[in-house]
Amino acid sequence: MKKDCPFNIFFLRPMTQKSFVLTQTQSKKHSGFTLLELMVTVAIIAILAAIALPSYSSYITKSQAKSAASDLVALSLVVERNYLRTLAYTAPSPNPTTTTAETKTYATDWQPSADSFDYTVSGTMNSATPPKMTGYTLTATGKTGTRNAGCTLTLNQANTRTISGGTTCGGMSSW
Repeated sequence: MKKDCPFNIFFLRPMTQKSFVLTQTQSKKHSGFTLLELMVTVAIIAILAAIALPSYSSYITKSQAKSAASDLVALSLVVERNYLRTLAYTAPSPNPTTTTAETKTYATDWQPSADSFDYTVSGTMNSATPPKMTGYTLTATGKTGTRNAGCTLTLNQANTRTISGGTTCGGMSSW
């Protein structure tokens, strides 16, 4: 055996000079990622985020508008249930209500699920003496400072539904 060549520990035999040099160069090789590989990864993530975030934002806006629509339907059910109990619509006080709190006082069994809208009730009064409420219009208006600002949904006693606001309603054109 040659004394200047170390042993290969895996096979317990002497290593040749050529295999010894290869082993030394392989052990000096560094592992990890290059800056170029990291920059490509960051660029791919940025492109995916640029596509996903606007889509997610639109989804949130539309879901809040749909939540407001379901709140209006639930409010109309409370108003209609009160009509069935008394065979007359009871006018809200004040008429129309101007805040969600006043609307909740008028419809005590109703609780909105969306915080980004203001809900109001407007009673339609006839000209008889004393005036009686013959119908109603429920309105959900997007609060100022929220992504739904400018979105308005309405529902009346004939189940006529309207929506205005375009993109502030998540692009919904009907509900």
